[in-house]
This record gives sequence, C-alpha cells and structure tokens, in this order.
Amino acid sequence: MQESDFANHPAVQAIDSAIDALTVLRENGTKLVPVSPEVWRDFIAPAAAKPTAAPAPQATPLPAVPPPAQANRAAQTKASDTPEERATAMAELTATITACKGCPYAAEQRYIGHGTVYHPRVMVVNGACLAGDSAMAVGSRLEGAAGELLQKMFSAIGLSDNDLYITSVLKCPVQGRPEGSALKTCNAFLQKEIDTIKPQVIVMLGDIAAKALIPRGGAATSKVGQLHLYGQHIPAIKLYHPMRILMLDDILARPLKQENWDALKLLKTRLKFDN
Repeated sequence: MQESDFANHPAVQAIDSAIDALTVLRENGTKLVPVSPEVWRDFIAPAAAKPTAAPAPQATPLPAVPPPAQANRAAQTKASDTPEERATAMAELTATITACKGCPYAAEQRYIGHGTVYHPRVMVVNGACLAGDSAMAVGSRLEGAAGELLQKMFSAIGLSDNDLYITSVLKCPVQGRPEGSALKTCNAFLQKEIDTIKPQVIVMLGDIAAKALIPRGGAATSKVGQLHLYGQHIPAIKLYHPMRILMLDDILARPLKQENWDALKLLKTRLKFDN
C-alpha cells in the first residue's frame, strides 16, 4: 500500500480527526468531556459480559502509521517569535529598503520606521504628501509641530511612545503626489513591515496611507474614523494628518479635530476590546 493510501484510509482519517478534536479541546482548556452512561457502561464492562458480535470481515492490515496528525504538522510549522527574532527581521528589512532601486524616486535618504517593534499596540502609517511639499516633507511631517500634535492625540487616549511604531508609506523623498510605480514598490515593503511588526491596530494618516493599505472598498475616500480590516485580521482606522489640521485656521480646523477625536475614542474602545 502506498503512503498516500494510508492518509486516505478511513481508519487513519478517523484517528486524525479524533486527535485534532481532542487537541482543540485541550488547547481551549477543556479537561472533562461528558459521556453518556450507556457508552461508559459498555466501555468499562468486562469483555465476557459484552455480547458477542459477529466476526468482522478481514481487512487489509495497516502498517504502523507515523504521527503526521494535523496538530503535529501545525506545531512543526508554527514559527517562534521573540524580541530578538523580531529585531533581526527588522534589521534585514531595513537593509533591503536601504538598498532598493525599484523606482525613479530612489534616493540616499530613506524613511525607516521607528518605535516599538515587538507587539506595538498601534502602528502609525504616515501617508501625507501634499502639493508643494519639499523633498523631505513626507518624513518630517511627524516631527516638530505635527509630531507634537500627534503625541497629544495619542496621549489623550492613554497611549505613550512605548505603545507606538511609526512608519511611512513612502520610503524615499517625493515631491507632490507620487507615481504609481513608487507606491507599488514601497507598498511591498510596508506590507512586509506590518507582517513583521504585527500591531494590534493600524492608524492611517491621510488618504495615501488609506489607499496603500485598503485599496478596495473606497478606503481613500471613506470617512475619518471608519474601521477597516487589513489582511482580514488587523483593524485599521483613518485619521486626518496632524499637518493638515495645523495648516488650517482654528475655525476650519475645529471640525477636523472633532472627527479625529471621535476616531481616537473608537480606537481606544477597540484597543480595550482586543485586550
């Protein structure tokens, strides 16, 4: 009998299914499984007391089957994740970003993410890129007054720098709005960054950040404060960029601040829910 026949044999499939079911119960903390009195009585009854069943037809004997149950396969493929491994992975990604020549905007200056890389509560994705930006504007928009306002926004819901990892959609300076080639190249880096960092929630600052992370479903034009899903499992929420608020006078900035505050309260609720 070929090895592939073993896996398809009804007895092997039944055993694997039973092992998988018991493994799930054990991982969920189940210690007792209810059994009907009739089943238990038959189980503990002496062999002589049990009725004699008709002899079953002879089946082809199965050789010893190695333990390739699904639970074992899952355990073998489950990657370990430690702060040291996370730091090593980020160092490798940084080196790849630094060496990239994948679009016309490739420059010596690169925007590398910074902050907590091991299970941060929030990943902030900076996507601001407005007409008239200087060559370094995209990277500097979370410094100075914009950085201070962003810090106040997160402090208002109890988040500190230790809870954050801040990165940029674009990894090189771009004046004005970037071409699709740059976004496509950098988006691959951003997705790898998210997969490595594994944040609880993603905050998207501005339309470009929303479009990079949630390309379908009208994310770029959705309302601030609307929750989306990145990769079907990480909540992502859009906010107005702090620099956009700072560029307006108080009267025009007031409704934007209110929308951001409502979104931040939703973010706080979501973080409590995930805990």
